[in-house]
Amino acid sequence: MISIVIPVHNRLEYTRQCLACLSAQTYRNFQVIVVDDGSTDGTDIMIGQEFPEVVVLKGDGNLWWTEATNWGIRYAQKTQDKRQENFILTLNDDTRVAPDYLQTMLDAYRKYKPCLIGSVSVDSDNPEKLEYAGASFELYTAGGRHLCEDYNNSYRELAAKTSYVESHSLPGRGTLIPMEVFDKIGLYDSKKYIHYMSDIEFSVRARKAGYRLIVNVPSVVYEYVKATGIQVERKITLKEFIDSFTSIKSPTNLRIRYNFAIDHSKTKALYFCFDVGRICTGFLLRKVKLMKPL
Repeated sequence: MISIVIPVHNRLEYTRQCLACLSAQTYRNFQVIVVDDGSTDGTDIMIGQEFPEVVVLKGDGNLWWTEATNWGIRYAQKTQDKRQENFILTLNDDTRVAPDYLQTMLDAYRKYKPCLIGSVSVDSDNPEKLEYAGASFELYTAGGRHLCEDYNNSYRELAAKTSYVESHSLPGRGTLIPMEVFDKIGLYDSKKYIHYMSDIEFSVRARKAGYRLIVNVPSVVYEYVKATGIQVERKITLKEFIDSFTSIKSPTNLRIRYNFAIDHSKTKALYFCFDVGRICTGFLLRKVKLMKPL
C-alpha cells in the first residue's frame, strides 16, 4: 500500500490536475490523503465531487508543509494494513506525473532497498529541462551542488547515461518512503522546520540511519516551477532577497538554515556562516551577470 500525502492551500486547479494524474495510475494499491490546510477556494468541495475516494484532512491554515505532511503520515499509520508492506509518497500539488509513475517508484525500491526513492524533476513547460536530479554536499563548509549540472540540465542526456543517481538528500516533491523509516527516525521536524528544508533534513537523517537516497531516472515529476515559493536562484529584487531571510516561504530563511547547521553539520556555527556567505555570493554574482551588456 502506498499512501500519497499531498498538502494543499488555495490552489484548486493545481490540486485537480495532480489528483487526475494519480487517478490514471497503472499501479492501483494506493490511497491519496490530501491535507487541506485552510483553503478558502472550494478545494475540499471539488475533491468531494470529483475525487470522492480521496481522503481529505482539514487544517486551519497554520500547518504549513511540514505539519500538514505529518498529519497525512499519522493518518496512514493508523489506517494501513500492518500485514503488508507500506509506503508513504510525499507529493506537491503543483506537479503532474505519468500513468506508470507509481510502478516505476516501486520497481526502483525493490531494486535498491533499503532506500528512499526520489523523483527526477523537470520543468512542466519545458520537459527537456532538468530542475532536480539529486544533490551533493559536504557538511563542513556548506559546499554542494545540484547533480543535474553533470548532465547539462538535460533530461535527455541524464536518461541516456544512467538509470539512477545516488543523492545526499531528497526533496518532498515525489519521494517514496518505506513506513519503517518513520518508525526508526521519527516524522518530519515541524518545530524547527515549519515549511522549507524539513524534507531535506528528514532525508539526511534517513541517510545517517543507513538508507540509500536514490533518484530514479524513469520516475519523472513535471513541476510547475512558477508556482513554487520564493526562489533566490531566480531573478528577484534586493528587497525580495533580504525578505527571504525571514520568510516562512523561503528556503533561505536564516532560522531554518541555522537549525540545519546545528543539527547536521560538522562545524555548526561556522557552517552556518559559510552557508549564508554562499547564498549572498550567489545572489551578487547573478546581479553582476544581469548588469553585463549583451
